[in-house]
Amino acid sequence: MQDRSSFLMQIFGNFIVNFAEVLTLLFLFERFANLGGWNVREVLFLHAISMVVFSLGDTISNGVQTVPKLIREGEFDRLMIRPVSVYVQAIVNEVSLRHFGLLLQGLGLFIVSITLVDINWTLANIAYLAVMMLCGVAIFVALFTVEAVLSFWTVNSIEAVNAFTYGGSDIAQYPLHIFGKTFQRLFLWIIPLGFVCYYPAVHLLEKGDPLGLPDSARFYGIPTTIAFCAVVAFGWKMGLRQHRSTGS
Repeated sequence: MQDRSSFLMQIFGNFIVNFAEVLTLLFLFERFANLGGWNVREVLFLHAISMVVFSLGDTISNGVQTVPKLIREGEFDRLMIRPVSVYVQAIVNEVSLRHFGLLLQGLGLFIVSITLVDINWTLANIAYLAVMMLCGVAIFVALFTVEAVLSFWTVNSIEAVNAFTYGGSDIAQYPLHIFGKTFQRLFLWIIPLGFVCYYPAVHLLEKGDPLGLPDSARFYGIPTTIAFCAVVAFGWKMGLRQHRSTGS
């Protein structure tokens, strides 16, 4: 907040860039009545869920994204000799509030979208959506952590991981069944974003499931999120054991 103008411009710039995605969606529905059987209001609702969970996950994990740089410069050792969790230190190593532009946009779109769709907002449904969105935040934090994990072996950050972080966010904004089988399996059984974004929307909007999974699939979000985060946590521990400092 020392440079308030810069801070506000960063938020505004982040907002404008991502607002283009919403415009693209609206332009798409100018030509097509529906997208895989979903109308524009329903896709906007799914879009908003993805934007909110991604922006929160990206903001929380911003410090973890600096781990490759810390390893290259030999600064990561400072984190390892302190009597505090290395991962917690990595998380708070850098805090960036510019992502609030996307968060504000996502929240605004979410508020608008829930007024446009017909959802029975019972206490159970509200709690269900809140839990699924928390799971979504956890998955994105874990995805950004994967880049840090790989840097223990490669030193440099692996930009290809962005195909699953930013790319995963883009895919989660649309009904999963419109994509090919490979993407469906990838974002359900390996990176379970489909279970925390797509299936909650299916459940709340009372849509049919073209993927043909059992009704219980709408509640797979919690176990698949725990499993995915556990695998990433195991990789993080292995990376810490692998780390041998800079040697100088």
